[in-house]
Amino acid sequence: MGQWRDAVWVPDLSAPGGRRARQGFTYRAYIPDHLNPERLTFNAATAADIADAEAAIAVANHGQHLVAMETLARLLLRSESVASSRIEGLECSQRRLAEAAFAPEHAGETARQVLANIDAMRQAIDLGAVDRDLTINDIEGMHELLIREDRATGRFAGEFRTQQNWIGGRSDSPRDAAYIPPPPEYVEPLMRDLVAFINRDDLPTLAQAAIAHAQFETIHPFADGNGRVGRCLIHTVLARRQLASRMLVPVSLVLAAYGDHYIQGLVDFREGRIDQWCGTFASAARLAIDGAARFEEELATMITRWRFESEARPDSHLWRACEQTAITPVFTVTSLRDELRCSTTAATEAIERLEKIDIVAQISLGKRNRVYLNRAVLRLLDDFERDLLTDADGKPGRLRTSAQANTAIPPALLPSIEHAVLESFPLGTNSPPVTGAIARISGYRPDQIRYVLEKFAGEGLLDQVSAQKWTLTSKGRNLRAMLRASEDLRGAVAEEDNHA
Repeated sequence: MGQWRDAVWVPDLSAPGGRRARQGFTYRAYIPDHLNPERLTFNAATAADIADAEAAIAVANHGQHLVAMETLARLLLRSESVASSRIEGLECSQRRLAEAAFAPEHAGETARQVLANIDAMRQAIDLGAVDRDLTINDIEGMHELLIREDRATGRFAGEFRTQQNWIGGRSDSPRDAAYIPPPPEYVEPLMRDLVAFINRDDLPTLAQAAIAHAQFETIHPFADGNGRVGRCLIHTVLARRQLASRMLVPVSLVLAAYGDHYIQGLVDFREGRIDQWCGTFASAARLAIDGAARFEEELATMITRWRFESEARPDSHLWRACEQTAITPVFTVTSLRDELRCSTTAATEAIERLEKIDIVAQISLGKRNRVYLNRAVLRLLDDFERDLLTDADGKPGRLRTSAQANTAIPPALLPSIEHAVLESFPLGTNSPPVTGAIARISGYRPDQIRYVLEKFAGEGLLDQVSAQKWTLTSKGRNLRAMLRASEDLRGAVAEEDNHA
């Protein structure tokens, strides 16, 4: 069960706020027990849930697949990293992420953090695949990859915390905190015990992953990034035990969708109800692998349709381009040429064929250094995430990790088509796009686009400058900027209306 330890908070007398903010007080930090697998037991229902989920993952990991495993794994890795970041309040659309991966030097802060999460998760999986025990240094290395570029906390990258931290409550003290992890002097011994637990091979794999994750979150060993590193460790365990050595289980997507269950599960673990937490985790893993199977079917169908409509031969560069542009949805002729290892002419011809059937569209301006976007695969990824980010009643899942993080999972900020139309207006130009160009970039029919354009015009987001041309108003530009900055659009629009 662990134990609670009382400690005295010494205040900063120069801290802002009222007298209460500069008063000392006693708080209680939780010190978990070392993990004892010999005492671990499951009731029949939980054992059945674990066995059922492990069987489904094993089938997906070793069975026949409709698309190349590398393609599927890379796309699922992106979605898993986006979801794990979203749990911590970092919103980044698939398009924003694809553009950031193509040109990281121009990426925003949030997109760079999600890219770092992809790197950390990939390293976590690779560490699980090597034939040696996991070490504390390995976990510190994951953390360094994750936050070393973070302007606020990058100086703590790869190092265990040396100060008390807490979840929820105030930012300047643990007063009113929802949970206070163990004091810093307990971190390293607890982490050594956790690493020894991860290196065991005599436990059900999903139970081991669930317990390792929950214990890590209980310890909270770093100053920042604990949630994301903890979810990386899930994939280290699954890969190390070879349950998911080829297939990625996007469990973070489900944990994000059912956030209340997730947080309650971590509380259950701390309070000794390990059986309940493992059952919750097994159910999440089963939902995740079932969702991944549906995504694979839709992806395979989509790529097959592209190849059929573009009349690609199985041995052609065009055939491979259909799959490659799904892996790297933002690309140039040069980058596609390098990925396909073909001539510039062959890459250009492949792009032209895919443009002809409206699979890719140019998103840059001018005829030099053209940048292209495979919008269809991004829509598929967004739909996949949206399906798993809603609960059984179709409502957005909610995750309340702390009052400070404010990590309620928002609903889709705009319907997919409205979001796509707003994103299709090019940056860095005052030249208004025509309806046909917006349709090609957004991936919807012209009649659907016109309906949205007229709706936006009625809301003051657009001005119609001619029969076919539209331009963003200042309100529309603000809305697009806030969409990219992941702010609350609905509140922002209401505020804009109040000032109008």
